[in-house]
Amino acid sequence: MRRAALVLVLSAVGTVALADDGDCRLVVVPAKTQPAISSVVVYPAGATPDGPAKPALKSKTTGTPIRIPVKGVYDVYVAPSGGRYVKVATGLKAEPGTTHTVKLVEKLGVIDVLRRDDSPRVGRIVVTDPFDAGPDEKGHVAVQTAPDFRVEMLVPEGDYAVWVVPENGARATRVADRVRVLSGRVVRVD
Repeated sequence: MRRAALVLVLSAVGTVALADDGDCRLVVVPAKTQPAISSVVVYPAGATPDGPAKPALKSKTTGTPIRIPVKGVYDVYVAPSGGRYVKVATGLKAEPGTTHTVKLVEKLGVIDVLRRDDSPRVGRIVVTDPFDAGPDEKGHVAVQTAPDFRVEMLVPEGDYAVWVVPENGARATRVADRVRVLSGRVVRVD
Protein backbone atom coordinates (compact mmCIF):
# COMPACT_ATOMS: atom_id res chain seq x y z
CA MET A 1 0.00 0.00 0.00
CA ARG A 2 2.81 2.40 0.94
CA ARG A 3 4.72 1.44 -2.18
CA ALA A 4 1.68 2.22 -4.40
CA ALA A 5 1.26 5.62 -2.70
CA LEU A 6 4.98 6.37 -3.16
CA VAL A 7 4.82 5.44 -6.86
CA LEU A 8 1.75 7.66 -7.25
CA VAL A 9 3.50 10.63 -5.57
CA LEU A 10 6.69 10.17 -7.63
CA SER A 11 4.73 9.91 -10.88
CA ALA A 12 2.87 13.13 -10.05
CA VAL A 13 6.16 14.93 -9.37
CA GLY A 14 7.56 13.60 -12.65
CA THR A 15 4.53 14.94 -14.53
CA VAL A 16 5.07 18.41 -13.09
CA ALA A 17 8.75 18.29 -14.00
CA LEU A 18 7.91 17.26 -17.56
CA ALA A 19 5.40 20.11 -17.88
CA ASP A 20 8.05 22.58 -16.69
CA ASP A 21 10.41 21.47 -19.49
CA GLY A 22 7.98 22.71 -22.18
CA ASP A 23 8.21 25.85 -24.22
CA CYS A 24 7.32 29.31 -23.00
CA ARG A 25 3.76 30.41 -23.78
CA LEU A 26 2.29 33.85 -24.44
CA VAL A 27 -1.38 34.76 -24.06
CA VAL A 28 -2.52 38.10 -25.50
CA VAL A 29 -5.96 38.88 -24.06
CA PRO A 30 -7.95 41.27 -26.28
CA ALA A 31 -10.45 43.76 -24.86
CA LYS A 32 -14.05 43.97 -25.99
CA THR A 33 -13.91 47.77 -25.86
CA GLN A 34 -10.94 47.98 -28.25
CA PRO A 35 -10.55 47.30 -31.98
CA ALA A 36 -9.91 43.73 -33.10
CA ILE A 37 -6.28 42.61 -33.27
CA SER A 38 -5.13 41.30 -36.66
CA SER A 39 -1.72 40.00 -35.57
CA VAL A 40 0.68 39.49 -32.67
CA VAL A 41 4.41 39.72 -33.35
CA VAL A 42 7.28 38.85 -30.98
CA TYR A 43 10.72 40.37 -31.68
CA PRO A 44 14.05 39.98 -29.87
CA ALA A 45 14.35 42.77 -27.26
CA GLY A 46 15.24 46.10 -28.86
CA ALA A 47 14.17 45.14 -32.40
CA THR A 48 11.16 46.84 -34.00
CA PRO A 49 8.68 45.91 -36.73
CA ASP A 50 10.12 48.73 -38.89
CA GLY A 51 13.69 47.43 -38.54
CA PRO A 52 15.60 44.72 -40.38
CA ALA A 53 15.24 42.02 -37.68
CA LYS A 54 12.93 39.11 -38.36
CA PRO A 55 10.25 38.29 -35.78
CA ALA A 56 10.74 35.29 -33.52
CA LEU A 57 7.00 34.64 -33.72
CA LYS A 58 4.06 35.95 -35.73
CA SER A 59 0.51 34.85 -35.01
CA LYS A 60 -3.08 35.86 -35.68
CA THR A 61 -4.23 34.15 -32.50
CA THR A 62 -5.38 36.09 -29.44
CA GLY A 63 -6.93 34.82 -26.23
CA THR A 64 -5.24 31.40 -26.39
CA PRO A 65 -1.64 30.40 -25.57
CA ILE A 66 0.95 30.86 -28.31
CA ARG A 67 4.20 28.91 -28.10
CA ILE A 68 7.48 30.86 -28.05
CA PRO A 69 9.99 28.20 -29.15
CA VAL A 70 13.32 29.85 -28.24
CA LYS A 71 14.64 31.04 -24.87
CA GLY A 72 15.50 34.72 -24.74
CA VAL A 73 14.23 38.22 -24.02
CA TYR A 74 11.48 39.60 -26.27
CA ASP A 75 9.26 42.58 -27.00
CA VAL A 76 5.63 41.96 -27.97
CA TYR A 77 3.72 44.04 -30.55
CA VAL A 78 0.10 43.90 -31.70
CA ALA A 79 -1.54 45.44 -34.78
CA PRO A 80 -5.21 46.33 -35.07
CA SER A 81 -6.89 45.69 -38.42
CA GLY A 82 -5.52 48.27 -40.85
CA GLY A 83 -3.27 49.90 -38.22
CA ARG A 84 0.39 50.04 -37.21
CA TYR A 85 2.14 47.77 -34.72
CA VAL A 86 2.05 48.95 -31.09
CA LYS A 87 4.38 47.65 -28.35
CA VAL A 88 2.48 46.00 -25.48
CA ALA A 89 5.26 44.23 -23.55
CA THR A 90 8.98 44.92 -23.12
CA GLY A 91 11.69 42.60 -21.84
CA LEU A 92 9.54 39.46 -21.70
CA LYS A 93 11.80 36.59 -20.57
CA ALA A 94 10.98 33.35 -22.35
CA GLU A 95 11.95 30.41 -20.13
CA PRO A 96 10.74 26.82 -20.37
CA GLY A 97 7.48 26.16 -18.57
CA THR A 98 6.44 29.80 -18.12
CA THR A 99 3.27 31.46 -19.37
CA HIS A 100 3.12 35.23 -19.84
CA THR A 101 -0.25 36.97 -20.06
CA VAL A 102 -0.60 40.41 -21.67
CA LYS A 103 -3.99 42.06 -21.14
CA LEU A 104 -4.44 44.75 -23.78
CA VAL A 105 -6.94 46.68 -21.64
CA GLU A 106 -4.09 47.27 -19.15
CA LYS A 107 -1.63 48.45 -21.83
CA LEU A 108 -3.53 50.29 -24.57
CA GLY A 109 -6.09 53.04 -24.99
CA VAL A 110 -8.10 54.21 -28.00
CA ILE A 111 -8.26 57.50 -29.89
CA ASP A 112 -11.38 58.13 -32.00
CA VAL A 113 -11.35 61.26 -34.19
CA LEU A 114 -14.76 62.75 -35.00
CA ARG A 115 -15.39 64.64 -38.24
CA ARG A 116 -15.79 68.40 -38.02
CA ASP A 117 -18.13 70.29 -40.35
CA ASP A 118 -15.21 72.27 -41.80
CA SER A 119 -12.90 69.24 -42.22
CA PRO A 120 -11.46 68.54 -45.66
CA ARG A 121 -11.78 65.10 -47.25
CA VAL A 122 -9.34 63.04 -45.29
CA GLY A 123 -6.46 61.08 -46.77
CA ARG A 124 -5.52 59.69 -43.35
CA ILE A 125 -5.51 60.48 -39.64
CA VAL A 126 -2.10 60.35 -37.94
CA VAL A 127 -1.33 60.11 -34.22
CA THR A 128 2.16 61.29 -33.17
CA ASP A 129 4.23 62.26 -30.18
CA PRO A 130 3.12 65.78 -29.07
CA PHE A 131 6.53 67.19 -30.04
CA ASP A 132 6.58 65.60 -33.52
CA ALA A 133 6.83 68.16 -36.35
CA GLY A 134 4.07 66.45 -38.33
CA PRO A 135 3.52 64.13 -41.29
CA ASP A 136 4.90 66.67 -43.80
CA GLU A 137 8.28 67.07 -42.08
CA LYS A 138 11.49 65.07 -42.19
CA GLY A 139 12.02 62.76 -39.21
CA HIS A 140 8.29 62.34 -38.59
CA VAL A 141 7.31 59.15 -36.72
CA ALA A 142 3.67 58.04 -36.66
CA VAL A 143 2.46 56.15 -33.59
CA GLN A 144 -0.80 55.07 -35.25
CA THR A 145 -2.75 55.86 -38.43
CA ALA A 146 -6.29 55.48 -39.73
CA PRO A 147 -7.70 55.86 -43.23
CA ASP A 148 -10.70 57.99 -42.19
CA PHE A 149 -12.59 59.64 -39.34
CA ARG A 150 -14.40 57.44 -36.78
CA VAL A 151 -11.79 54.65 -36.95
CA GLU A 152 -10.62 53.67 -33.47
CA MET A 153 -6.82 53.73 -33.18
CA LEU A 154 -4.94 51.69 -30.54
CA VAL A 155 -2.11 53.53 -28.79
CA PRO A 156 -0.07 52.97 -25.62
CA GLU A 157 -0.94 55.07 -22.58
CA GLY A 158 0.51 58.58 -22.94
CA ASP A 159 0.15 62.04 -24.51
CA TYR A 160 -0.31 62.47 -28.26
CA ALA A 161 -0.96 64.95 -31.05
CA VAL A 162 -3.54 64.21 -33.75
CA TRP A 163 -3.08 65.26 -37.39
CA VAL A 164 -5.45 65.22 -40.37
CA VAL A 165 -3.76 64.73 -43.74
CA PRO A 166 -6.11 65.99 -46.50
CA GLU A 167 -6.82 63.80 -49.49
CA ASN A 168 -5.92 66.60 -51.95
CA GLY A 169 -2.23 66.63 -50.90
CA ALA A 170 -2.38 69.87 -48.88
CA ARG A 171 -0.31 70.20 -45.71
CA ALA A 172 -1.39 68.22 -42.67
CA THR A 173 -3.31 70.05 -39.97
CA ARG A 174 -2.79 69.47 -36.26
CA VAL A 175 -6.30 69.10 -34.82
CA ALA A 176 -5.37 68.21 -31.24
CA ASP A 177 -2.40 68.78 -28.92
CA ARG A 178 -1.62 66.85 -25.75
CA VAL A 179 -4.41 64.30 -26.02
CA ARG A 180 -4.07 62.23 -22.83
CA VAL A 181 -4.82 58.53 -23.36
CA LEU A 182 -5.25 56.17 -20.42
CA SER A 183 -5.18 52.38 -20.60
CA GLY A 184 -8.59 50.85 -21.23
CA ARG A 185 -10.18 54.21 -22.11
CA VAL A 186 -11.52 55.72 -25.33
CA VAL A 187 -10.67 59.36 -26.04
CA ARG A 188 -12.83 61.17 -28.58
CA VAL A 189 -11.24 64.09 -30.44
CA ASP A 190 -13.69 66.62 -31.92
